[in-house]
Amino acid sequence: MNFREISCLEFKKFGQDSAQKNFFQTPMMYQRMKDSAVEVYLLGVEENNKLVAASLVACSGTFLGKKAFEAYKGFLIDYENDELLTYFTQQIILFLKAKGGYKLIIDPYLPSISRDTEANIIDGINNHHLYAKLAKLGYNYIGETSQVKWVYCLDLAGKTKEQLLNEMRPSTRNYINRTMTKYQLKIRTLKYEELDQFKKITTETCERRSFGDKSLKYYQLMYRAFKDDVVYKVCELDCNQYLEVLINENNNFKQKLEALSDSASNQHKKENMRQEIINNQQKISQIEQLKKAQGPIIVLAGAMFMLYGDEVVYLFSGSYEAYMSFCGQYALQWDIIQYALAHNYRRYNFYGIKDVFDKKGKDYGVYDFKKGFGGYVEELLGSFEIGFHPLYKIYNLLKKIKSLIK
Repeated sequence: MNFREISCLEFKKFGQDSAQKNFFQTPMMYQRMKDSAVEVYLLGVEENNKLVAASLVACSGTFLGKKAFEAYKGFLIDYENDELLTYFTQQIILFLKAKGGYKLIIDPYLPSISRDTEANIIDGINNHHLYAKLAKLGYNYIGETSQVKWVYCLDLAGKTKEQLLNEMRPSTRNYINRTMTKYQLKIRTLKYEELDQFKKITTETCERRSFGDKSLKYYQLMYRAFKDDVVYKVCELDCNQYLEVLINENNNFKQKLEALSDSASNQHKKENMRQEIINNQQKISQIEQLKKAQGPIIVLAGAMFMLYGDEVVYLFSGSYEAYMSFCGQYALQWDIIQYALAHNYRRYNFYGIKDVFDKKGKDYGVYDFKKGFGGYVEELLGSFEIGFHPLYKIYNLLKKIKSLIK
């Protein structure tokens, strides 16, 4: 076996055929990091002149002058091949030592164990033996870091739109139908020069929910690096179209009301219709005021999606709180799910979820929203780190002291 730095073309070809392929481990991400002035390398192992393992490895921080490196969602390797895994680990350590490194973090893009929509363990995949295998090589399990460990996924292979809708929670299906039939929401893909619109949405959302946000430069760099493999979409309400729907509904209610006789049996129906007319008239007034204040087209929500390999990944999103009643996020999800289905992606990955087992947790609502679309929880292996410099012990000691003080 031979360890060496590899080219973007070699990495691209190898990654496309890897069982663990993901957008983090791509030449596009390498380019995005280079454009961000991140120290990053493409490393591989070849055997008989054929690549058998590869990984993007980037500097993720420093400590007392030494560097931490991370293989985001990597390596791309057969983790069951002990000889290859051992050799790759040993050679990467030697390489990173020479670059001033003191530790390496990996978080393999592999499920730990199969789970259902409620996160219950079910028969299927079980990779728990890999924890012991990585520990034997010197890796310490550190669980969930900045990279997500729990994701929510929806299998698409062999399914139709009708099947997917039928398998959703009834309330989710109703929200989606409402966005199409009543609100008639429109989904629009943003151009590069419009990314500030997406940033405005995420800023409002992150401030409201006390989340960290990415910079506009980050979104721009991702757009330039990934090109057709990333899309930024917004959901919009056309006030004129919605007003037309409300006015037509009111006219229909008025016609039905006039057609009903004054018999005692119809009094309850007539009262309900009068109330519907009043409610609709209030909505008409609200939308007319909104149109006057904001213009005829109102941006409700936005989302960023990665299109790579066998899956579409829902990476970042946001919604304006004032317009959440229009269900813009439901429209965005259904639009991209249909796109993934039409373009033969194997699955749609809603990506990160938290508080899976805590219904009172502040992030449980995100999980519950995603769960409404039907699908399953995927628990990834999580993150592991391996130290190879005396500073690693000092770093861990200080981390323990910090946790005790907290």
